[in-house]
Parts: sequence; structure tokens; C-alpha cells
Amino acid sequence: MNLQQLKSLVAILENNSFSAAADKVSLSHSAISLQIRTLEEELGQKMFDRSTRPATLTATGRATAQAAQKALKMVETVRLVGAGLQHRDQISFGIVPTEAQHLLPVVLRELQHRQPGIRIKVKSGLSGNLALQVLNLDLDFAILTAPITALPELQVQELVIEPLYVIAPKHIPAVSDGALLRAHPFIAFENMTWMGHQVSARLQSRGIRVNEIMEVDSLDAIEKMVREGFGVSIVPQRFLAPPLHEHLNIVPFCAPQETRRLVLIHRAGEETDLPIANIRQIIDAQIRA
Repeated sequence: MNLQQLKSLVAILENNSFSAAADKVSLSHSAISLQIRTLEEELGQKMFDRSTRPATLTATGRATAQAAQKALKMVETVRLVGAGLQHRDQISFGIVPTEAQHLLPVVLRELQHRQPGIRIKVKSGLSGNLALQVLNLDLDFAILTAPITALPELQVQELVIEPLYVIAPKHIPAVSDGALLRAHPFIAFENMTWMGHQVSARLQSRGIRVNEIMEVDSLDAIEKMVREGFGVSIVPQRFLAPPLHEHLNIVPFCAPQETRRLVLIHRAGEETDLPIANIRQIIDAQIRA
């Protein structure tokens, strides 16, 4: 097994055809087919089901190609380090959309100040998707809601803790959290998110049945709809965002108060990576400010 075979296998995975993959790696169709057959013989496994037209990856073939993607990225990292190019001029990281308005601009400004000339690529997405991209080496690190389950392949470092509140329009008296949730229409944060799962689990454990009228994927939109009198909701007091009580009546959710934890995740062994160290210093400075 050699790197060229793995590159060909990954190219087929990414381009969904032998012909397109051959163009990608600058080989003939017959040459790439020979590489794959040789790889299958060496591994003793069929990578492709050739009874279909075009041939399709078997489950083993797909898993092998995905593993090869990660291996090739690591090989490229080894090449850069060996060539003395380990000081990166580009980083990529992910952040949950709920932190894009207030936290992201601070992080970007400070990163550019600390590492002049660095090129930064930012992706926004759900916590689970961002964690997967870090795991697959598509992102260097990510800022997201603390994972529901352990991620042994990743290093998870807590950044900030955001308290959760039941929010209501100013004209509705701020009674207990349970009374507000039972008496008024409920605007839910997207259930597919880790925070959505957390809130649903706590409501269920307390036996609180809400009258859910809509599900929204934006905390800013939820806060605005509550201000306009559409109902009540449960949201975090986001780090660096204006205080919720300025425009809303708020009551702590649960006792002791439930929180959302924002964490920094990265691959294990990269604790001393400069951008990662800078992120932690930036957040710590904002907490102290």
C-alpha cells in the first residue's frame, strides 16, 4: 500500500467516479483502476462493488477511503513540519451561530492583532457538525456548546459558562420559571442542537409540558419574537451580549440554574498550538474585563 493508491481511492470517494478521479490525480482510467485492484489484493478486501454501473464503494471501501482522507492530511502536516513550515499562515475554525454576532468579531480582531497577516477561514454550524469537522481534520478547532457525550479523540477545554433563563415580554410578570412555561406559548430553540437537547431533557425531567408553537434556529430571532409578545422561551445569557433583562423579563431556568457551557475543541496533542493558545487568552481577557 502506498500514498498514490490512497490518493486515488480518496479521489474516487470525492468525485464519485473513476474517470473524474483519474483527472484529479493526473492518471489514466486504466492506471487508477490498476491501483485500486492492487490495493484490494494487498488488503484482501473488495473496495468496490463492480456489479453496478458505475462501480460503487463497498462499506469497507468507503470506510477505508475516509480513513485515507485523514491519513493524507496528516502526511501533509508532517511534510510541512519537516520542511520547517510549521508556522501556519492560515487557520480554519468553526463557531456556533449563536456566538457569531458578539464573540466572533472579538476573536477575529484579536487573532489578527496577535498574528498579523494570518488568513482565517471561519465556518458556522451546529455543534455536532463542527465537532465532526474537527475530528476529520477539516477544521483546526471549534468553539461550540459542550458535547452531550464524551469525544475521546478530541481535547475539550471549557471557555465560558452561560446561565439559562426563561424569558418573557416585559408586560408578563416574572413569576416562577415553571409557571411561565406552562401558562404561555413556547418558542423552542432548534431541537437538533445540543442546547435544544439539553433544554428538552430538563423540561421532561421536571414534568413540564410546554405549548410549543414554533421552533427557531436563531437566538436573536427568538429574543425578538418574545419581546414582540409571541410567547416565552429559554435562552442563555450569551457571553458579551447585552443583558437580557434590558428588554425582557427573565427568570433563572431550574434550581440550581441550568447553564450552557461553551468549549474549545481541538485534536488531542495540540494544546500548545499558537492559535488555540491565543483563543484561550482572548476569552480569559474578556472574562476579566
